[in-house]
Amino acid sequence: MTPDHAQEAKAGEFFSGFAAKWDSLYGGKRNLFWRLLDNWLRRDIQERYQLTFERLGPDLRGQTVLDIGCGSGIYCFEAARRGADRVVGIDLAEGMISLARQDCSRLGLAACEFICAPFPPRDSSTKRLDSFDYAIVMGVMDYVADPAAFLSALRPLVRKFAVIAFNAHHWFRAPLRYYRYKLLGRCEVYTYDEEQVRGLLAKAGFGKLDILRLYHSGGSYIVTAYSRQQS
Repeated sequence: MTPDHAQEAKAGEFFSGFAAKWDSLYGGKRNLFWRLLDNWLRRDIQERYQLTFERLGPDLRGQTVLDIGCGSGIYCFEAARRGADRVVGIDLAEGMISLARQDCSRLGLAACEFICAPFPPRDSSTKRLDSFDYAIVMGVMDYVADPAAFLSALRPLVRKFAVIAFNAHHWFRAPLRYYRYKLLGRCEVYTYDEEQVRGLLAKAGFGKLDILRLYHSGGSYIVTAYSRQQS
């Protein structure tokens, strides 16, 4: 097993076990105490959701959306509610995909489909990933061992733009999280500075970049990365 594959396996195992808890972070599913705590420690999770759909807009009729690292399908469901013709969610965690499929069936959102696989794809299980108007990549780059290969594989799939979150390096929270994951035997976590973000996306072939830095919750970059023809 290569280091990249080992990282994928650890990330998949971690998020499969974390699926129900992760899903509870959205939609006011937790009690008041935990919602207040999440607003303090995980404010970026809610903000990147809001920012993503500010960029995608309220009307997605006639559009297609790819959500890489879709988790329990929260972003996919919202894209479908906004009228997207086709929404594909891909995640390497079986627990997340199982939950997404259950909720999708319950909600009756026929536009959504879910694939349990890593990205970039390594076999024919992801042939359905042809091209999409938009891509969403939230909470994924933290765990990608080879971001250059990931983004280079993403670029040909995006006709208009991708909204991507990159975990920023924070002097205290980044090392704390790194050593906590090490202690618990979890997957590696990665951080970026703005120069790295710009360089990786340029090398992958994206055009214009709109970069917003969130400074709370440890910090992150929310990037709208346009395809060349849209820049």
